[in-house]
Amino acid sequence: MEDKTQLNDFEKFIKERGFEFETEEKLKAGYDRQFKASHEIPLTLEEFIAEGISRCNYNSEVLEEVYVKLINFYNTKKLKARYIYQFARFKWCLSDPEAIIAYETSQSVWNVNNCSTEITDTIAIMQINGEWGFEASRINIIGKPYYDASDWQYIRFDCASMGWLYTDGQLFQVIE
Repeated sequence: MEDKTQLNDFEKFIKERGFEFETEEKLKAGYDRQFKASHEIPLTLEEFIAEGISRCNYNSEVLEEVYVKLINFYNTKKLKARYIYQFARFKWCLSDPEAIIAYETSQSVWNVNNCSTEITDTIAIMQINGEWGFEASRINIIGKPYYDASDWQYIRFDCASMGWLYTDGQLFQVIE
C-alpha cells in the first residue's frame, strides 16, 4: 500500500483529480488553479471559466457573471480567494448568479451563499421552525431562500425584530 505522506502536492493532485483532465497541459493548469486557491490568490476570469466548464458544460457568459459577483465580494473582503475556486470546482451557483448573496454575521465576517436551489417560503419556515424552534407565524423570509441538502441551506429571515441567517446547518444573527 502506498504511503500518501510521501507524495508531493502535485502527485496528490494527480491521484485525486488526474482522471478529469484529457491532456498533461490541462492537468497542470488544473493544478495551478488549485495551488493559487490554496495560497489565497484569486483565479482570473479565464481560470474560473476553465475550472467551471471542466466536467460540465456551463455557459461561459453565465460563468462570467458569477465571476464578477465573486470577485467583487473578494475585493470588498467578503470572500476569500479560495472560495472563488471552490465555486468553480464544486459548481456552486454556476447556473444562477442571482443566488450569490452575502450577509455579515459578525464583525468583518461574511457568509456567502453557495446553494442554488430555490425553495418556497413555506418550506423555509418549516425548516427554521423544525430546526431552531422559532414560532412559524413570526418568521418573515427575506429574499429568496435556497437549499441543496439537509445540512446545506441559505435562508435569511427576520423574527421578533431581529435578523437571522440559517446557513449550512448553523444559525447566525445578521449585522445590519
